[in-house]
Amino acid sequence: MSKVDKDFGDNLAELLGALSKEMKENPIKIESEFEYPMEISGIKLNHLKNVNTKKTGMLVQIRPCDEEYKKKTYLGIYLGKFPIEIVVSLSKNTNVLNVMNMTNPAIFVPELKKVIFGCESWWGEIESEAELKEITNDDIENVWYIKALKQIGQIKEEKNQTDE
Repeated sequence: MSKVDKDFGDNLAELLGALSKEMKENPIKIESEFEYPMEISGIKLNHLKNVNTKKTGMLVQIRPCDEEYKKKTYLGIYLGKFPIEIVVSLSKNTNVLNVMNMTNPAIFVPELKKVIFGCESWWGEIESEAELKEITNDDIENVWYIKALKQIGQIKEEKNQTDE
C-alpha cells in the first residue's frame, strides 16, 4: 500500500469517525412544516433509464448476504438497474411533487430461480473463465469500505481505552 493510500485511508476513517460521533451527539430533527390538506400544483416524474443496458446479460458471480445461502457463490445473469424504491419530494416554492425511482443492480440466479439485488450481495462481473471462482471472505475483507469501517472501529476502540 502506498503512503498516499495509507494517508487517505487514515484520514477517511478519522473523518467518518468524527461524523458518526457528531450524528450521535446532535441528531438531525426532521419536522414537517406542511399543513394538510395541501395543494399540489403538478407532478414531475423523473424516469431513470437503465443506464447499464450494454452490460445486460453479462455473467456475474454473486454471493448473497442472507444467512440462508450459507456463504455460497452462484452464477448469475446481470439484468440491469431496476427500481427498488420510489422517492417523493415536494417543492415548497412551486408545490410540485417530484417522483423518482431509486435503482439497484438486479441479478437473476438460475439455480435459485430468483432475482437478488446488488445491495443484498457481493457480486462482480465474470470477464474470463479464470474468474469463475467463489467470492471469498478475503475478497470481502479487501473492499475499501469494509477496510474503512474496520479502521473506524479501531479508532473508536482506541479512543474508548484512552478515555478510561
